Amino acid sequence: MENFILEQANKRILAGRPAEQKPIGQDICNWLSRVTKNSKKNTNVINILGRVVGEEIMQHCSCESIRSGVLKIRVKPGPYMFHLRNMTGEILKILQEEYPSSKIKEIKLIAK
Repeated sequence: MENFILEQANKRILAGRPAEQKPIGQDICNWLSRVTKNSKKNTNVINILGRVVGEEIMQHCSCESIRSGVLKIRVKPGPYMFHLRNMTGEILKILQEEYPSSKIKEIKLIAK
C-alpha cells in the first residue's frame, strides 16, 4: 500500500513538471536548413536561366517564384517578353536536364 501511494505521488509530481524543452539553437538550425535548401535550389535555377538567356535579357527580367513545378518570371514587356516567350521551351528543357531536382514543369511569364 505504501508503494502504491508513493507511485501515485511520483506520477502527480512528474505530471506537474513542464515538458522537456529543446535548446532554441536546435530549432533555429532546423529552420535555417529548410530555408537555405530552398534558396540554394532557387539560386541554381537562376544561374542556369541567366546562362541560357544571356546577361542582357536577365537585366530586364527576374525570377518571381518557384512553386508546384511552375517557374514564374517577371519580364519587361516588348522585345524582352517576346524573346523569352520564344525561348521558354528551350529554357524548360535545359532546366529539366541540368537541374532535375528543381522539378520545374512549366514556365510562366508575367509582365513587369
